[in-house]
Amino acid sequence: MSGDAGAARWLSTHDDLLRGLAHAFSNRVATVVAFAGLLDPSRAPDERVLSGLRADADRLEGLLEQLRQLPRREGADLEPMIPGDGVRAALALVAHHPEYRDVHCTVVMADDVQPVRADPGALQHALCVALVGASRVGAGQAGVRVALSTEGEVVRIEVSADGSTGAGDLASLARDADAITWLLARSHGRGEATAYGCLIELPTLQAARRLR
Repeated sequence: MSGDAGAARWLSTHDDLLRGLAHAFSNRVATVVAFAGLLDPSRAPDERVLSGLRADADRLEGLLEQLRQLPRREGADLEPMIPGDGVRAALALVAHHPEYRDVHCTVVMADDVQPVRADPGALQHALCVALVGASRVGAGQAGVRVALSTEGEVVRIEVSADGSTGAGDLASLARDADAITWLLARSHGRGEATAYGCLIELPTLQAARRLR
């Protein structure tokens, strides 16, 4: 698959995430409007109403921060990072994907997982693609498993359906893998389709430094 097709696959995931975030924003704004309607200018504000407004303001701020994570930054610097941090950031963002809501994810991390040198945003986006793809394998009936390990000079992040009794659509997973490879090209990463999801590989920090 060409780079253009890989980009198109990411844009499809991006649009779904954007719709999910817009839905969450809409819910929070509606709640703020409802709380505001309870305020009586002729009386001292009820502390419960103020507490609700503060809580929703915090949620809106969190949603805004996640919205800022959606655009790709082609000129972003590659940074030393812990792969597990990328997984946590991706899980927070992908929770807004319409197909990923309520999907349980199990993260298994080996003791020797090495840091990598990558574009944090690109890794987050690549993981979102892999997480959504793995959730489709189980058709909503299985959770997702993320396993991190290091083999030689390569960090492996295997994202797969957890508990699925059948293999996934290999053509669809291949498109996910190509999108992952496109997203991680500057980070010297790659994606590979498996029967139950996608494998993401990145050079360790030491190996990446030799590639500079």
